[in-house]
Amino acid sequence: MVDGAPSTAPTTTVLTGRAYGHRATLEIAGDALTWRARRNKAFASTDTVAENIATTAHDIDGVRWVERRFSPGGAAHALLSVIWMISESLSFGIGTFALAAAMIAYRIARPRRWLALDVRGRWLILRVDGSSAPHARTLTSRIEQRLLTGETQDRPLALP
Repeated sequence: MVDGAPSTAPTTTVLTGRAYGHRATLEIAGDALTWRARRNKAFASTDTVAENIATTAHDIDGVRWVERRFSPGGAAHALLSVIWMISESLSFGIGTFALAAAMIAYRIARPRRWLALDVRGRWLILRVDGSSAPHARTLTSRIEQRLLTGETQDRPLALP
C-alpha cells in the first residue's frame, strides 16, 4: 500500500456463536466466507474434530435468518395461570402469571437467533450471539439479493 492511498483489501467481520454445542465463528472478508467450528467425532463422544470450511458468498445455495422472540413455555405458563386463577387459587394463579410474564419478557429481550447457510447441499447452522446479529442480517440480505438477481462472480476469489 502506498502512503496515503486507501486500502483495497475488504474489511473482515467475524460472526460468533455456537454450532454443534461448541463455540463457532464465521469470518466474512468481502465475498469470502470462512467457517470454523468443532464437532463431536461420534454420537455422545467428548472428542471433537475441527471443521474449517472456506467458500464464497456465490457458492451459497440458500440462506435462512431466524430470530425467535416467542416463548412457548411462557405462553403455556400464562394459559395455565389463567386456568388456575379461575378454578383453583387466585394467589397461586397470579404468582404463576408473573413467572410467565417474566419468561415472555426475557425471550423478547434476548431472542434466539440462527443463521443457516446451504453450502452445496450441506447446511451450516450457527446460533448467533447478540453482538453479531446485525452483521448476520446484513450477510443474509446480501446473499438473498444475489440469489434473487442471479448475480455471478466476475472472477474466482482467492480463498485463504
